[in-house]
Amino acid sequence: MENITPHYLNARDVQTLDMTTQEIIKAQEDSLAAQGRGESVIEPRMHLRPDPAFRGHFNVLRGYIAPIGIAGIKVVGDFIDNYKLGYPSEFGMLTLMDLANPQ
Repeated sequence: MENITPHYLNARDVQTLDMTTQEIIKAQEDSLAAQGRGESVIEPRMHLRPDPAFRGHFNVLRGYIAPIGIAGIKVVGDFIDNYKLGYPSEFGMLTLMDLANPQ
C-alpha cells in the first residue's frame, strides 16, 4: 500500500497564498455557476447542539463541485461565550477531498 500524506493548511498558510479579491470572486462565481448547471451537490446543513449549558452549536455543511472534482465538509463552531476567553465566537475547519487524486 502506498503511503498517504494528508496536507494541512492553517490561516498563515492560506494568507501566504496572497489570493487577490478577483481570484476569490472568480472561484465563488465558478462554483455558483456549477451549482446553477446542476454540477454540484450541496446537502442541507446539519446542526449539532452538544449541551444548552455551552450556549452554542456546530454547523456541519457538505458539498461537491464536479468541475473541479472536490468534495468537502465544513464544520463551524459558534459559541457565544468564546469572547470571555478572548476568542471569536466562531471557529471553522474545512476538509477538502480531491477525488481525482485522493491522497
